[in-house]
Amino acid sequence: MRTILLLLIVSCGSRLLAQQVVATAGGTLGNVNGSISFTIGEGVAQTLTKGDKTITQGFHQTTISVSMISELKDLDFSMYIFPNPASDMLTLKLTNGNAAGLQYLLFDINGMLISQKNMAGPETNISIGQLPEGFYFIKIQEGTKVLKTFKIIKQ
Repeated sequence: MRTILLLLIVSCGSRLLAQQVVATAGGTLGNVNGSISFTIGEGVAQTLTKGDKTITQGFHQTTISVSMISELKDLDFSMYIFPNPASDMLTLKLTNGNAAGLQYLLFDINGMLISQKNMAGPETNISIGQLPEGFYFIKIQEGTKVLKTFKIIKQ
């Protein structure tokens, strides 16, 4: 009777294992709003798309980066920030518009304001060399109205 019970426990117990993955590296990042776990080196990948949203699972992609978070509709000019990721200097470029009255605000991942300056012209250089590696946000404002928000990766 003990042998049958032991076989039953072993056979059912093996089906109760949680999800597992064999990977070369990984980690978990989080803040007060949530967390994300990731692995590097998985052998299986899947991409899911719904509308304008896409998520790729299964492997770490260092070449894919979302840089624009939000943008006010019907702007009569365009703004770009490059390079992203960056290690020392960012360039904020304004095309077909006037930089007068525009300012940028640099925030860390927790929403703490690091720097706030007026745009110097159609191209403004932003020094980030002194910042630790991580994610940052740059908001472009006209007065108190946020025109565009970029996510920046500091390497």
